[in-house]
Amino acid sequence: MTSSGLEGKESPLAARLLATTTALSELEKSVKSGDLDSRVLGELRNAIDHIRYTALAVQDWYSAQERSGDPYAVLSTLASQRVRRAAQLAKDLTLDLENVDISVETQGLDDLYQAVDGLHRYLGRLFKRGT
Repeated sequence: MTSSGLEGKESPLAARLLATTTALSELEKSVKSGDLDSRVLGELRNAIDHIRYTALAVQDWYSAQERSGDPYAVLSTLASQRVRRAAQLAKDLTLDLENVDISVETQGLDDLYQAVDGLHRYLGRLFKRGT
């Protein structure tokens, strides 16, 4: 298997990845010529960063398997990326709250509160700062 795991294979996943690559190239042209809200562009950038880091982790996974290494070492990289993304998302949500883009009526806000509260308590124990 090659480092990408796709070369020489006609799998449905390979076809979807090629189609997505084409669509992203077309989207890039539209973004360059369009008038976009900076927040929308930031969301796009964050989503693309997430895809790029995930693709890198998958490539590292395949490379580790080819070298008879431990592919599970990649999981710590994925966890680090989730932490980075969660921190960025928390900052973005804080800005949305400050700009009144989110209110008590926003769907899912209670679930978000419960999740953040649980995360906060666990991080407090992790850093031994109490709960």
